[in-house]
This record gives sequence, C-alpha cells and structure tokens, in this order.
Amino acid sequence: MSGRKIGRLGFMLRLPLLAGLLSANLLSVGLLSGCASDGAAGLFQSNAARADAAAASANPPLARTRFAARSFDLVGYYRQAAPNDPRLAVFIEGDGIAYITSGQRSIDPTPDKPVALDLAARHTAANVLYLARPCQFTGGQRARNCDSAYWTTHRFAPEAVAAINEALDQYVRQFGPRRITFYGYSGGALMALLLAGQRQDVDGVVTISGLLDHQAWTQHFGDTPLYGSRNSLEVIDRLRRLPQRHFVGMRDDMVPPALATAFMRRLDLAPERFITALPNADHTCCWASLWPQLSQMPPVTP
Repeated sequence: MSGRKIGRLGFMLRLPLLAGLLSANLLSVGLLSGCASDGAAGLFQSNAARADAAAASANPPLARTRFAARSFDLVGYYRQAAPNDPRLAVFIEGDGIAYITSGQRSIDPTPDKPVALDLAARHTAANVLYLARPCQFTGGQRARNCDSAYWTTHRFAPEAVAAINEALDQYVRQFGPRRITFYGYSGGALMALLLAGQRQDVDGVVTISGLLDHQAWTQHFGDTPLYGSRNSLEVIDRLRRLPQRHFVGMRDDMVPPALATAFMRRLDLAPERFITALPNADHTCCWASLWPQLSQMPPVTP
C-alpha cells in the first residue's frame, strides 16, 4: 500500500481479530502509535504456537529450527525423512502482517495464518524445509537488525534475500540435498524467484498466489514502489530457462491473476502453459486444502 500505503501483501491484522483484541484491551494506544505492549507480544507468541501446531500436524511432523544468518535470525521447520534422496522442497512464507491499520506499520510481521507452512505440512515429499521471512517468529522489532522497513519497503532487500539463501546453505551443508524445488506463497514467490535466479542447484519454482514482479504490482494499484527491494527482473534471463508453475486464484484481489500473465509474457513464455488458474480461489483460500492435489502438478520446462 502506499503514497496511501506501501505494499498490500503485508497484510493488516484481520479486522475481526483486530476488533476482538481491541475489545479485550490487548492492543493499547501505545501499540497503535508504534510502541510494543504485553498484548502484542502475546498475540505474536500465539501465532508462533499456531505455527508449531501446524508443523506438528504434518505426517511425518516438521521439526522447528533456527538459522543465524549474517543479518537476521530465521525460523524454519523441516523434515528430512529420506537422507539418501537428493531432492528438497523449500517453502517460503509470504510477507506476514505489515500493518496494524492502513497507515500504521506492524511491530512484528509474524503471520497469523502462515499459508506456506500449511502447504509444507501437507506436502508429500520426504524432505521438506519451510523458511519464514526475516523477523517473523523471532520477535519482530525486538529481533536482531529488525526494522519495519524489512516487511514494507525493503521486504526484498539484498540482505533479506541473502539471509534466506544463507539459511538454505546451512541446511544443505548439514543434510546434503543436491536438488531444490522452491515453493513460494504470496511475497515468498518473489523471494523464491530471486533465489532460483542465483543458485545452481534449482530444479524449478512453483508459486501460489505469487507476487512475481513487485514493480508491476505497485504500479497496478498506484502504490509507492518498494524502493529498497530487489526485483525478479534482475534475473530474468535465468528465469526464462527455469522450469516453473504459477498457481493463481481468479478471486485474488491482492495479486490479480492478470499480473502473472503479464509476467510470463515479459519472460517470453506462453502464459497458458505455465499458469494454473483456480476459479474459486482467492489470496488465502483454499490453497492448503487443495494442496495434496495441486502438489502433484510439477513445474513446466520452458
């Protein structure tokens, strides 16, 4: 969101949830003015507990871990059930909660609904790694180097991309997977494209309700550009050769499907080959319930 707002994908707290918290006095005037409160800390601890529960519901369960990158500490969940299988499915979370109100930045981007984690928990591959974005599940502005710019204007900053890449490198060194397929939800899709464009061990990218080109996205809505962020067009030549599939919801008003079509044309790839449109899906519904079926559709080779 911009001029008016900066970047819509960093969700505001869902309105019914926000109203309930206000009525319970969990959000104080201090929080709305940018100061932390005990209520806010409780909210994000509860989001972390929900994430732990989602990971535990996987079969086999996903274990929680933490990565110390140069700029940030990152939270992950993983399952390495087949040590001799060289393949790894890597899920990257969306932008989380960027705003408390339309003009007030959140103090913590931890998502109240971690869609990418729900997808990872339902993924049938033996080896799965979920990576949260910088400052999610680690305390928001209380965490190392975390400023609200990293979930607004700088959400795809070079150091944010580097931190996720470093976490993945640490995982690869420990467990030894050699071939990676990225799965990126919402803003995590652009992060996946940037990583795929610089790594040499990537078999493909799958995006779900994905932000693929943030410049086109902010222009579409007339919002302030994400001026501190890298963009996928930096690695466009590599992406033209990369197997990929993009799931879009025809009811998605956060990332309209037309933007995925425009992105594929920018790559000189036929949209109808690489985009799978779901007529009843929006930005969050109902990807997790559909994932056991959708996950059987592999990336398409250009």
